[in-house]
Amino acid sequence: MLAKFDIRLKSFNRSLSLLAIKEHMPVWKDQAPRIFTTKQGEAALMVAALTEAIRKQEAGLGGVAGEKDREETELEEAVYMVAQALVSWFTDKKQESGAGEVDLTMSEWRHMRDQRLLTKSERVMELAQSLVDGPEAAEAAKYGITPEAVTLLGKEWSDYDGIVNAPGVAQSLRRALTKGFPAALNLVESKFKELDRLIIQFARTEAGRSMIAAWKEARLKKGAGHSGGGGAQEEASAGPALPVSPAAGG
Repeated sequence: MLAKFDIRLKSFNRSLSLLAIKEHMPVWKDQAPRIFTTKQGEAALMVAALTEAIRKQEAGLGGVAGEKDREETELEEAVYMVAQALVSWFTDKKQESGAGEVDLTMSEWRHMRDQRLLTKSERVMELAQSLVDGPEAAEAAKYGITPEAVTLLGKEWSDYDGIVNAPGVAQSLRRALTKGFPAALNLVESKFKELDRLIIQFARTEAGRSMIAAWKEARLKKGAGHSGGGGAQEEASAGPALPVSPAAGG
């Protein structure tokens, strides 16, 4: 990972980690302003998605668009295999309606997108699972309709569903990632600036002021190799000034 990305990601994680400290949780969790709790959850989702995207990039797994294409292909291949096994089963059992429901060519599966692909794949899973769990499981296994095949299909379905139906903030981050990591990092930073603007409302108590001071420190982006010397750069994150204890003002 490029150093500048690593620095900013660590800043985001530091900020989220300090909010999770047991002394700080009662100060903000589901407390007024309650929107802070909502936005903290959104920030956590975005940081998790960004971390995973960077991990996959470093592993040579490609960007967001490539990830969706890959997961879609893996689901298409898994569902086609199980569906064709079901067609053989239903045909031998003289259940033409069952066979017709799932008898699709690979080309037909590949022309499906997003929710339509998920819905049709889910139906294949339901049919296969009913056989795996039923009295004819041993015979169905001879056709390749096995617990392992259903589990694999379920995994591929879940992976693709996680991309297509990700929460709104995760989807917005995915869209930003198609433009590159700088755009995604800036989007996450804008979410943390929303928290900057709200966190000052917790300054009514000593515990709140202590948390705010820790938040301000965590939101500092330290340059690589920072050791406190004069040559290192330290840039405070943009946002409103955070209050300190009234006693400190003199």
